[in-house]
Amino acid sequence: MPAVTGVVLAAGASERMGGSKLLLPFRGSTVLNTTIAAVEASRVGRVIIVTGARAEAVEASLGTVIGSSPSGGGAAGGGRGSRQPPAASRQPEGLSPDLTPSFTVVRNSDYRRGNMSSLLTATDDDPDAGAFIVVPGDQPMIRVGVLDAMVDLWIEEGPWAAVTAYSDRIAHPFLLSRTAIESMEEMTGEKVLGRILIDSNDDRVARLCASYEAPRDVNTPDDYEALLRGRSVDQ
Repeated sequence: MPAVTGVVLAAGASERMGGSKLLLPFRGSTVLNTTIAAVEASRVGRVIIVTGARAEAVEASLGTVIGSSPSGGGAAGGGRGSRQPPAASRQPEGLSPDLTPSFTVVRNSDYRRGNMSSLLTATDDDPDAGAFIVVPGDQPMIRVGVLDAMVDLWIEEGPWAAVTAYSDRIAHPFLLSRTAIESMEEMTGEKVLGRILIDSNDDRVARLCASYEAPRDVNTPDDYEALLRGRSVDQ
């Protein structure tokens, strides 16, 4: 079974937050770096971070980028986006000083077209992966265990796509096979992946069941305050 790659989406404009939510402090690090650390700790074969809005500031908050695999595409200036090194080369806050980050950053110059364009930027950079596990950068409470379970689902069943069915709702991480992504390439707009994987009730989409509540997105100041207080804004 071809490898599965983790994709962290960090290209959004954070319009409801009024600033970059990804750079907000969280547990001695940032919202984005905490999310990335969880994905890196999982059993995905590779991690790709997709930047877009405020790309230089977001990239400057990350650690040293280890270049993509020799077979990877997406050289600077080519494809849907371009691979960019961070503006500064340093350890992300909250990571052990002796831990070398092992992700690659790609920049989506067309991020306003929605999250599908960011996913395609990542898939262009990794033509050998058979599937991609997608995590928004504003989910610092995502669990490594659910990411590993999604990897197992891909290895054991190889679904067209999959979503995580938590006790309260369906949410990320999403898994998409390369076949699924190729069938969606022309779709644009906000939350395309959610519309396709959740709202369409497509029977090709598997469900990975989790017995706990879904991690909350950090879209507004109230969401962030709730995150810091350790509870859902809905509670």
